[in-house]
Order: sequence, then structure tokens, then C-alpha cells
Amino acid sequence: MSKYKLYILFALIIFGWPAKGLGQTEIKAQRSSLQGLQGVGFTVNIEQNTALTDTQLVKISTIKKQGTQVLKNGNVHVYSDQQVRSSTRIPVLFLHINSHSTRNGIIAFAINISLYQPVKLELSHDKRMTAATWEDGEVGLASYDKIGVITQAAMGLIKSFIHAYKQANPK
Repeated sequence: MSKYKLYILFALIIFGWPAKGLGQTEIKAQRSSLQGLQGVGFTVNIEQNTALTDTQLVKISTIKKQGTQVLKNGNVHVYSDQQVRSSTRIPVLFLHINSHSTRNGIIAFAINISLYQPVKLELSHDKRMTAATWEDGEVGLASYDKIGVITQAAMGLIKSFIHAYKQANPK
């Protein structure tokens, strides 16, 4: 093995393994934050530029209805919007879709899903607030005739949450 390859291998060992360890620690911490949840509220937010808003290709009501059904099919209890508004103790799964049409048939999108829970900050005199304790996301491109790709990606992220939820709460 050449001296150059040894330096690269050494650099990967020194700098690569700690990063992998930190990433794994973060995943475990996020997953453990799901332990003991009795259910979630579910909300959807969509940001679109004018070209998409005018054509209404992605609708909040459709995404919310489908997402709620996916959660229920995954045996995750979904609190009603009224229950969520009346209590600060209910965790909320927040799905945010941001899409931008270039008007030439291409739609760029980014989808983020986050679970917000009430937390207590140890370093701020036990101050209570809401924070994201679990997150996932995806970016992609779609065309007008394949706009369903955005909905499929959103449902895939909800299924990712269900998978993590079940791993944290095995029966």
C-alpha cells in the first residue's frame, strides 16, 4: 500500500469514525424521544410559488386526509385538531412541503417532517417550550404530469415516522 493511501486511510479513521458515531447517537436520541407517546396531532403546511398556487396542484386538505389515514393504518393514534389546540402536552407531527414551479414543467420540492413535543430546558432553569425531537426530510423534482410524486414522498416520510415510532414502542 502506498504512503499516500495510508494517509487517506488514517484520515478516514481519525475523522470518519467520530462523525459516524455522532450521527448514530443523534438517530438513537431522536428515536428514544418517541418512547411512550400515546399518539400525535398532525398538521400540514404547504408553501408554493404563484405558478403552483394558481393551478392548485398540491392541496393541504388532500395531504392531511391521506397522511392521517396512513398514520391510523400504522396504528398511530391521531389527536383531533381541537384536542391539539386545547392542550400544550400533545406532541404534533408537522409536515411542511415547499414547492417551486419553474413554469417550464419542472417543480422542485422539499418536504420536512418534524415531531414537536413539550420539553424542559435544563440549561435555562427548567424553562418549558416546544421543540422538534424527531425529523426527516426529502428533496426532489417532479413534472406537472407526475405531481403525485410529491404526495408519495410526503406519505413516505410519514411512513418513516411510523417505522421509528414502532421501533421506539414495540408491543
